[in-house]
Amino acid sequence: MEPEHSDPNWILDLLPHGVLVLSADWRVLYANPEAVRMVGTEGATLWERCPEIEHTAFASGFRYAMADRTELLTESALPRVGWTQARAKPTPDGGLLISLRQVNPHLLESGQAKQVLMMGEIGDAMTREESLHSALQRCTTAMVRHLEASAARVWTIDSSTQVLELCASSGLTDTLIGHQQHVRIGEHKIGQMAEDGEPYLTNDVATDPHVGGSEWVKRERIVSFAGYPLRVEDRIVGVMAMYSRRPLDHDVLNALSSSVDLMALGIARKTSDSAKRRAEATLRAQAERLEILYELGKRLSAELDVTPLAQQLIDTATRLAGAQIGAFFYQLPGTVGTELTSYTVSGAPKDAFEKMAMPRLTPLFAPSFSGEKVVRVDDLREDEIHGAMAPHFGLPPRHPTVVSYLSVPVIARAGRRIGVILLGHGKPAMFGPDTERLIASMASTAAISMDNARLFQEARGLITALEKSNAELDQFAYVASHDLKAPLRGIANISQWIEDDLGDRVDDQARDHLQLLRGRVLRLENLIAGILAYSRAGRERSEIVEVDVRTLATDVWELLAPPPTAKLVLGDKLPRVSTPRVQLQQVLMNLIGNAIKYNPGREVTIELAAKREGDMWNLSVADDGIGVPAEFHERIWGLFQTLERRDKIESTGIGLSVVRKIVESQKGRTWVENRPGGGAAFHFTWPVMKGDTDG
Repeated sequence: MEPEHSDPNWILDLLPHGVLVLSADWRVLYANPEAVRMVGTEGATLWERCPEIEHTAFASGFRYAMADRTELLTESALPRVGWTQARAKPTPDGGLLISLRQVNPHLLESGQAKQVLMMGEIGDAMTREESLHSALQRCTTAMVRHLEASAARVWTIDSSTQVLELCASSGLTDTLIGHQQHVRIGEHKIGQMAEDGEPYLTNDVATDPHVGGSEWVKRERIVSFAGYPLRVEDRIVGVMAMYSRRPLDHDVLNALSSSVDLMALGIARKTSDSAKRRAEATLRAQAERLEILYELGKRLSAELDVTPLAQQLIDTATRLAGAQIGAFFYQLPGTVGTELTSYTVSGAPKDAFEKMAMPRLTPLFAPSFSGEKVVRVDDLREDEIHGAMAPHFGLPPRHPTVVSYLSVPVIARAGRRIGVILLGHGKPAMFGPDTERLIASMASTAAISMDNARLFQEARGLITALEKSNAELDQFAYVASHDLKAPLRGIANISQWIEDDLGDRVDDQARDHLQLLRGRVLRLENLIAGILAYSRAGRERSEIVEVDVRTLATDVWELLAPPPTAKLVLGDKLPRVSTPRVQLQQVLMNLIGNAIKYNPGREVTIELAAKREGDMWNLSVADDGIGVPAEFHERIWGLFQTLERRDKIESTGIGLSVVRKIVESQKGRTWVENRPGGGAAFHFTWPVMKGDTDG
């Protein structure tokens, strides 16, 4: 009995050639193991499984057979398997049955098949390989294998140096001559082809003056040479050269000519892709640097303490420069002298340097430490000055290895040196001109922040000293006021006791003298109280509360206990403000009190009004009294200034000075105007706060 098979395709699986069954939309319905080896398994359609078919004669042949429902036999090169014969036959359901059979090159009579195989492999290499070197290496290997060449090489042009760099070589690798690794354009025959753009062919290498004459040519019995510039439009991208023990025939030259075009296009595309990737990498690096600098700028602007500021600076500089170790030497605010006595490090623990002496002004350090210039050394091992200085003749013991070196001075306003950034790396030439410019730019930005931090700390010290001085002055004023008032009160009491004890024995003249004495004592007490009030005006920090100006003015009027001849008129739009109540009350009490004081014994109307002007309230205290002559409008705000003699009107001349000082502490201003009908209007501005409202 014959064995039964459940799979009807089992016989197809045993065939030595590939079998594919395709639907009308090119989907693979069946593929036997050999077909899978030839075209792959990934993808639903034939084109998805083997995209390389698009670049062979099979693509047009299969489409023709599918469209015209015609059986077709064709040959071409499949990059995965080599030269292949394919038969396509339409199926009743509108699809195709394709059989694939690999053809061994040594069975082919024509060299054309080898050339087509080589071109297929070159095309596959230039499209599949990621790196240019790998692609060109496959190309030279294919040339040696399919054209039976002795050696094949490809050079590409480094546009920055205009030098041909050997990128791929196959065949006789021991034949490389030193100068062939790097060839300048115009030098030797390889460089001349890149310069003039013309190929060079010969079947008599032994006697050729340009490519023959070397020992290896005779030893290897080289007969022919073919050199082609790799050209894309008007641009030369490289040079290809092939050496062979056989003469060049028509088929080989045709194959080389076609292969050269493929390689040139591949080089141009991969070079463009590589340049694009390099540009993208550069943009990413620049974006990262800008982000780092932006973050550093935010931190520097927010930090006003020099020590953490210095650490942030050196950490960022070390990171941006790609350094292995960094150090920043600087001077703390308030330090006497010009030496950089403080330092911080990055990339290494600080305690590793604590036992080392501070850097001396050697020829290596002096230019940057003195603030003169940037110093960049690619390799300290080759620097004669660095290695000649005693006592270490190079780096001190236990110092981290430094080969690449960069030092940048940090200079503040007016050329004042703040510090110096030192960067190091264990490999040579790690800091280029771009890095030098970047760190120098960062140092300029950091210098401003460091200088601001220094100014802030100095200002903070001055403010602390000023606060201490003010506190001492307050204490002195209080003590002086108390110590001066005590004997004055004693004098007033004694004068009163004398008058009381003597009774009728005191004549009128003596009584007047005693009253005058007590009046002078009262004036002096008021003067001392006024001076104390002036010294404290504007410096007291009262709680900010909501104040109704109308209610406050009424309270002030009651505290002043005005005579019946005085009348207070309150305006319609007096505001409600958020402000220190005590200070505003003191201003109103002085201005309203002056209006009462300087109009004794006569009827006087005092008006309080207010209006908003932008971000300030304009408040005024006006009266219809004696007024203020224009020439005294500014003078009366001075200390101890009065319009009347003190014997006529008792006054210290301090009240308006206190008013101005309080108002100016609130960022306001004061002034006086004469009223057309007589009298004066005293104006002052007061800040508008959030939540303030008109009356």
